[in-house]
Amino acid sequence: MGAPLTAEQAPVNLTIDGEDVSVPAGTLIIRAAEEMGKYIPRFCDHPLLDPLGACRQCLVEVEGQRKPLTACTTPVAEGMVVKTEFTSELARDGQEGVLEFLLINHPLDCPMCDKGGECPLQDQALAYGPGSSRYIDPKRRFTKPVPISPLVKLDRERCVLCARCTRFSDQIAGDPFIELFERSALEQVAIFEDEPYESIFSGNVIQICPVGALTSSTFRFRARPFDMASADTTCNRCASGCRITVQTRRGELVRVLAKDDHEVNDEWICDKGRFAHPYAQSPERVVEPLVRKNGEFVAVSWAEAVQVVADRITAAREAGKGSAVIAGQQLVDEDAYALSRFARTVLGTNDVDARRVLGGEDEDAVLAALPKTITAANQDIDTAKLIVTIGVDLHEESPIVFLRVRKAGRKGVPVREISARRSAGNVQGARWTACRPGEEATLLAGVARALEARGNSGLDPSTRAAMQGVDPTSEMQELAAALQGVHGSVVILVGERLAAVPGALGLAWNITKAVDGTFGWIPRKAGARGAAWAGLHPALLPGGRSVESTDDRAAFGEVWGIDPPSRRGRDARAIFRTAPELGVLLLAGADPATDFADRQQAARGLDDAPFVVALDMFLTESARRADVVLPAAAAYERNGTVLNWEGRPRPVKAAVPPAGLAQADYEILAQIANAAGGEFPQTLEALRKEIKALLVQPAAAHAVTVGQLARPSADGLVLATHRPLLDDGTMMKGADALAQTAAPVVVEINPADARGLTSGEPVVVHAPLGEVRAPVLVTDAVARGVVFVPAHAGFAGRAGEAVTVEKAGG
Repeated sequence: MGAPLTAEQAPVNLTIDGEDVSVPAGTLIIRAAEEMGKYIPRFCDHPLLDPLGACRQCLVEVEGQRKPLTACTTPVAEGMVVKTEFTSELARDGQEGVLEFLLINHPLDCPMCDKGGECPLQDQALAYGPGSSRYIDPKRRFTKPVPISPLVKLDRERCVLCARCTRFSDQIAGDPFIELFERSALEQVAIFEDEPYESIFSGNVIQICPVGALTSSTFRFRARPFDMASADTTCNRCASGCRITVQTRRGELVRVLAKDDHEVNDEWICDKGRFAHPYAQSPERVVEPLVRKNGEFVAVSWAEAVQVVADRITAAREAGKGSAVIAGQQLVDEDAYALSRFARTVLGTNDVDARRVLGGEDEDAVLAALPKTITAANQDIDTAKLIVTIGVDLHEESPIVFLRVRKAGRKGVPVREISARRSAGNVQGARWTACRPGEEATLLAGVARALEARGNSGLDPSTRAAMQGVDPTSEMQELAAALQGVHGSVVILVGERLAAVPGALGLAWNITKAVDGTFGWIPRKAGARGAAWAGLHPALLPGGRSVESTDDRAAFGEVWGIDPPSRRGRDARAIFRTAPELGVLLLAGADPATDFADRQQAARGLDDAPFVVALDMFLTESARRADVVLPAAAAYERNGTVLNWEGRPRPVKAAVPPAGLAQADYEILAQIANAAGGEFPQTLEALRKEIKALLVQPAAAHAVTVGQLARPSADGLVLATHRPLLDDGTMMKGADALAQTAAPVVVEINPADARGLTSGEPVVVHAPLGEVRAPVLVTDAVARGVVFVPAHAGFAGRAGEAVTVEKAGG
């Protein structure tokens, strides 16, 4: 027999409108009513925000109480008898009175208000209001609208002071730049004069505002709710996999909203996911096939373009020349799988790579293990007793995961961040361990050695070998003690750039296993996990299978009808280095001339390759160097699936038709394969059938081989760099208001390394492959010996390489 329930666990029995209900102790009356399917009107209440009781709209009668109580702040009690507006005249009169007061100063301009047609105040005034107003005096007037940011406009006359926006900013986002000012009849939402509303989550306050007080500067006066079509899909701005609703009017994409999904994004999305949609209908889109003739691109039919590509593939094959594929990380899973299949069955090559960061053997092992292993999920973050992040800035690279980690931090869960630069976000109680780029492997080896000294016997032989010669510092020992102290309840989240440090990714994986924790790999881009599963890697086939394993290749005989190539392929760096030897170089959603760590090498490789085909939406720096450009559909124009960072399949649904003659990548590849004489799936259903046949059931983690560690010199300044959320990428095209909220490019340096530099003065950063000029910010948010420059600053620099900083002349 189990242990008796505690008082906190025991259910509470009460009656609402004569119906009995049993709910957990601590449940609010308004939530208990929802469990029964009863709706109590409200404005300030939100299930993800702390209760406030500001609007008084949810008044209910409770027997034994002298006056009505707010259902959104009152917890249930054993034997409680509650009467809502449906059975209590007292509650009904109270709600009518509150609505009448709210409408005293609220302008009755519903026909011109952006919230009209989806406004809770409008709906509740009709359903629960008095029907007429006794107020005949002039209403309150304010200057409007007030732009509190380039994205958000404020109409103070419409505000009902529910404080949803201020509570979201403070409690959820951690950006308390918006607040209630003044008192009584003068109380209003405002921002501080010297602190504008700067938040990458600002669009959420527009969506949760129950009236038309906060509106979108990009959507105002563009459409009515009843005039739009909606499609539920998945955002592809990062690897979080947020559910969104895309709304269109007459074929034009006009608005993106967050869709409730409490297992992934709750009810929130970042501003990039909400406002960066104009690129899909940019006039700069490639909307028809282009073939280079006499040095110039000429628009041709699909049939001609496909035949040109197929003929070159056939000629390369007959001449014994190899071909290669460079893929982006924004493909849906079906397109990624089709591309991997195309490389192996049509091009006959394992020279295929989608990685943004090229690592060593430990990265290969981790990417091979991901499809076969139970890895971290959002719910693990919710229940963790310790969260450790390594080499990832969640605020900039996976904002919704950042919100979940921040929520855990607010509950008192310790959060440890290991990085060269402290995250831009505010996580309550987070502790930062500064680590120069390239030294992560040494730090983790020290932690492993400290774990072993504490009696942990779960470390594998390669980890024990790697940690030899590393003496744990006090900080390493303290982190090991924290990990061992919560054995079985730790989540370790790592960024993809950790792979650039030999041994670091493998050590993070093995340490997680040794403390019985859960490992989470958080890449920057939406399709990275799907690309890893699909085998867009020179050593891996779909499902994490090895190209060099006879048993692994045998799984493809029945599915593909051929035995895939058995020799490990070349990575992206080697592909560009040997580009003149290639028959065909295929780019699929990739712009290596802009995104590759060594952009100059990528550009040279593209120029030297005899024949380049690009599947893309825009004439990027790389596509301009191609011989054939085939128009690919945007994320809003295709159906499919995306694996988010958890490995959770997220459905993608088309909201608008493809622009011009654009097609999904798999459709393009199928046509080329057929023209080149190969067998290839023609539909999404056929691709999904093959994918299903190749799925691997995830199991418990196994240790990976770590290999030789990188142990860099501690002398001089080194570069730290990664792309911010709001960068200068092609999918920011047309999002001008959003671009105005991006942080300016600055060079960040620790005070100990400033050497007379003061914040704001211009400096020059010299790196082996270029230089950048920008104002300097002297801050202790950067580790000593580190210079941070955002990766979109217009120069080619790699994390960990030596740099110098000097004042800019002139």
